[in-house]
Order: sequence, then structure tokens, then C-alpha cells
Amino acid sequence: MQYACMTELYPYLKKFPIILLLLMMALRSKAQTADIVRLRKALEQTKDSIAYVDGLNRLATLYQACQLDSCGAYANKAVKLASSVNYDAGLVTALRNMGSYYAFKPNRYLSYIFYNESLTAARAAGDSASVAMNQMNIAIYHQFLGQRQEAVHLMDTALKRVKEVHNDSLRALVLANYYIMHAADTGVSTHLAAVAALDEAADVANRYHDFREVLYTRLLHANEEAQAGHLKEAFHSIDNVIDTAAVAGLNYMALYGSLQMAGYKSALKQPDSLVYYNKALDYALKGGYGGLMRQTLIKLYEHSMHQGDTVHADYYAGLLKQVLLQEEDTRKSGAAIFMDFAATDRRLDSLKMQHLYQRKVLATKSTENIFWRYFLIFLLVMLILLTSLLIHLFQAYRVSRNNSRKLAFMQRELNERTEQLKINDDFKNKLISLIAHDFRSPLNNIISISNFVEEDTISLDDAKDMILQVDVRAKTTLQVFDGILRWMHTQLSGFVYQPIPCVVKNLIGATISTVHLLAEKKLQIELNIDEDLKVMADYEMLQFVHRNFLHNAAKFTPDGMTITVTAIRENDMIKVAVIDEGSGIDATVLPNLFSVEQTTAAKGRKHKGAGVALIICKDFIEKMNGHIGAENNSEKGATFFYSLPAAPTT
Repeated sequence: MQYACMTELYPYLKKFPIILLLLMMALRSKAQTADIVRLRKALEQTKDSIAYVDGLNRLATLYQACQLDSCGAYANKAVKLASSVNYDAGLVTALRNMGSYYAFKPNRYLSYIFYNESLTAARAAGDSASVAMNQMNIAIYHQFLGQRQEAVHLMDTALKRVKEVHNDSLRALVLANYYIMHAADTGVSTHLAAVAALDEAADVANRYHDFREVLYTRLLHANEEAQAGHLKEAFHSIDNVIDTAAVAGLNYMALYGSLQMAGYKSALKQPDSLVYYNKALDYALKGGYGGLMRQTLIKLYEHSMHQGDTVHADYYAGLLKQVLLQEEDTRKSGAAIFMDFAATDRRLDSLKMQHLYQRKVLATKSTENIFWRYFLIFLLVMLILLTSLLIHLFQAYRVSRNNSRKLAFMQRELNERTEQLKINDDFKNKLISLIAHDFRSPLNNIISISNFVEEDTISLDDAKDMILQVDVRAKTTLQVFDGILRWMHTQLSGFVYQPIPCVVKNLIGATISTVHLLAEKKLQIELNIDEDLKVMADYEMLQFVHRNFLHNAAKFTPDGMTITVTAIRENDMIKVAVIDEGSGIDATVLPNLFSVEQTTAAKGRKHKGAGVALIICKDFIEKMNGHIGAENNSEKGATFFYSLPAAPTT
């Protein structure tokens, strides 16, 4: 059954190459609608005639597959301007675009005339690529006239020439034409060669992301699938191409796909062929390709009359009349355009002859001015040498100035790093001094007590009390040392912060018993902290901060006075403050109290040694996602505070 259907389809397929060949010039451009808009805006700003002609040709090429009337208008402008400014390369392309415009109209004789003029101009200009393209287009014309031998010869010549110029995009175009010309051949070897050419064209189109030619080769492959009897796959592929082309605004591509589908459906006697014929008609009217729909309109008219549908029959008859009138107008206007071009071409030939004559006259007179010519050349050479010398001196000056700037920058950077090393070295010394001081005090006390006992200066009971006090201080010192070791560990290894909920009042209460200076100076601790205030923190790190805050407050608070500890909630943070009644903090020290810089010039309150511990406190608080600070009170004393995230309520 499929074989019978395909047998009826072959006569129609033999006519298809003529329709397919008209598309090829439209496939050269990869630009989309956005490119057309961009080029039109750029053309409005272009002042150079050569660039303007190139822009006109580019727009004409892009419009071939979108809007045929715009294609013809831009191509006509390009022909006139290129002729007037004697721009040979632009004229070659403009004439070829005019040939393509009339091929789509269709007025194939005018198309042939313009292609032939473009071929002559391309040969004179030595443009091998354009020669190949025009040979390909003229081969299409001979194929339409049924002159098979001339068509095949020209197509083979074009393919050979395009391989020599190594233009892959043009080679894909000619290969696709080669397939179309031989698609309906019955010889096995010839058909296989045609399919191989199509496969190569598709490969090049995909490799260079040529959107339009990719769609086109898919339609040709669908033709192969249909001939092989794979109708479902072929129809699906063609429908996809039609939809894609319609979305992209490629009206001719959608028109061609619809005609291809209608031809298959009609040959297979399927009723929805009318749907695709009407689709093709819609795309033709949108893009100005009505001349290609003459036979289709006749078929639609006859079908409507056969069905008794006079309304649609009148509509198709009106469109057919309009197409015939447009063809007559096209023939007249095309002849006029060509005559204008021919007249301009003759004028250009006359001007060229005058130009050659004037050159001969000038060549005769040039021998009289040879001395001045060489003298001017000598002056020009000297000027170039002098200019080169000045440029060299200027560049040398710029290089020297840049080197000076780089050296100054490197010196500043070296000084900054040296200063930072000094600060870090001082911080290291302070850290060592702090550790040595905190450990020396309890050790000296133990040695003194042992000497007193050995010399019987004090009794064992008194020594026992003193040893207990030293034990408390040693434990406190050990806690400080543990905190410093913990800080050093966070600096030297990958620290992983794992916070837990901590009750602030319990932490402060546990810390008070470890600060022996509070008891020695008989200081009072006032806690203004709610029982339910909790922070997310590391227990040991936070206790290190509490011990340092309370110890500093005890150092600077006179005997018998009060230290106040408060805790309040501020949004999602808990702010804890330790307020003493001491002498306050020197204004010069306060801004850098928690930084390394303050350890290099510690001033202020009479007790020293808290700087390094405060730096560690700042580092701990920041690692726990908090903030630390200090300020002087309005009346007396100072306040040290920190803020940490509040623990979520349960």
C-alpha cells in the first residue's frame, strides 16, 4: 500500500526541485529579526557610501526569506548606489540579490538577466565565490527551462569552484542545490551521490549553527524519508519546521514546508491537503510571495467551485487576479530597473574611458615633476623618522614614569608590611609576658611558702591556709592559660563552632568564685540579670571573656566598691555589660582597646597586662557571631560589654 502511494507521489516530487531551488539565496544569512532591526538602525547612522551599500545588500539578503518586497526595495537601492560610486564588489552582490528577488516573484527571465550581469561583474572583479553562486543560480534557471544538460554542467562547475575557495557556508549551499537537482534521478549511484551531498550540507549547517539552512536540510531529509515510505516521520519533521519557521518570521520557509506537505497529502488523496494549501497561501500573503501561489490558487478555486463554495471561489479568484496584475507590474518595473542600470553602466564605461585618457595625460606630465616627487618622498621619510624618534622618546618616558610609580608603590607596601610585622612581634611578646606573669605569681608564692615552712617562720596551719589561697590562684591561672591555648588552637587549626544554650546568670555566678581579686578587695557584685536570659555560645570561650571582664573591673575598682553586671535583650541579641567604679579608660587608648595596635603603646589606667587578653576576648566573641566593646561611664568608671545571639525559646 505504501509503495502504491509513493508511486503516485513521484510525479509531484519531480516538480518540487524547481520550487526548492528558489529558497537557496534566502538561506545565506543566519540573522534573525533582531539583526534586521539592528541593521536598519545602523544604516540610518551610516555616512560612508561603501558601508551603506554593504548594509543595503545585507538587509536585502535577510529579507529574502521574510518579506520579499522589502528585499527588492533594498536590492534596487544597492544597485543604484553601487553603480553611482563605482563600488564593484557591492554591485556584484546587489545584482545577485535582484536576481533572487525576481526568482521569487517569479519572473525567471528577469532573474536570469540580473544573475548573468552579476556573474559578468564577479568575473571582472576576480570574485570566485560570487562567480560560483551566480553559476549555481543560473543552473537553477536552466533546470526550470528543462535544459538539464546545461543545468548539471553549471552546477558541477559551481561545486568545483566553491571547493577551491574553501568557503564552507557556500559549499553547503551548493551541495544542497546539487541534491535538489538530482533528488528525483532514478539512477542508484546518482541518487546516492545526491543523498551524500545533502548529508554533508546538513553537517556543515549544524557545525556552523546556520539556523535557516538547518531547517532547510531537515525539509530535504523529510523528502528522503517520504520517498523511502516513512511518511509518519517525514510529516512530523515537516510540521516541526513549519512551526519553527513561522515563529522565527521566516515566511518563505513556512510557505515552502506547507506546499511540500500539501503536495504529499494531495498525492496520497488525504483531505487535509487543503489545510496546508491554505497555510501556504497565508504565509505567501504575509511575505509577499503571492506570485509563487498562482497554480495553488487555481487549484483552490477549482476545488471550491467543485464543492459549490462560491464565497471561497470568489476569494481565490480575486487573489489570482491580484497576483496576475502584480506580475505585470513586476515585469514592467523590472524592465525599467534593468534599463536604468544598463544606461548607468554605459555612462560608467564612458567615464572609465575618460579616466584612462586623463591618466595617460597625467603620466606624460609626471616625468616633468620627478625631482619634486623624490624630494617630497625624502622629506616624508625624514618626517616619519623624526616622528618615530619622538614616539620612542615619549614611550621611554612613560615606561620610566610607570617604573617609578611601581617602585614607590612597592616601597609603600614594604613599609606597611614591616610595620605590621612590628605590631605582630610586639603582640607575641605581650602574649609571652602575660603567660609568664600569670604563671610566675603562683609559683613564686609556692616557693615563698615552702621557704617559710623550711625556716620555721610560719606554722604549718598558716602555711596550709596560704597554700589553699595559692591553689585557688593557680587554678584561676590555669583556666586563663586554658583559654589562651583554646584561642591559639582556633588561630592555628580549622575551628568548628558548635554553640549551645547558656544561662547568662549561671555563667556569671560561676565566674565570680574564680576571680580571687574580688574577695581580696572586698568588692560587691550586683547582678541585674533575669533567670531566663540565654545566649548561644561556646561555654569555655564565653567564661574566658567573663573572667577577663570581672578581673579587669576588679583591678580598676577601689576596695569596697561595687561592680554591676547587667543583661538585657535587644531584638534577637543579649547584651551583657560589666560596669566598674574605677578611673575609666584613657581616651587615646579606648578606640584601639581590642586591637593589636594598643599593645604597642598601652596607656591609661595604672594596671597593665589586660591588652592581650582583651584581643583574645574580641576574637572569641566574633567567632561566636557577636560584638564586643567598651566605653567610659558618664560619671566614673568604665563599662565592658558584649552582645551574642539569644538562644531560641523552647
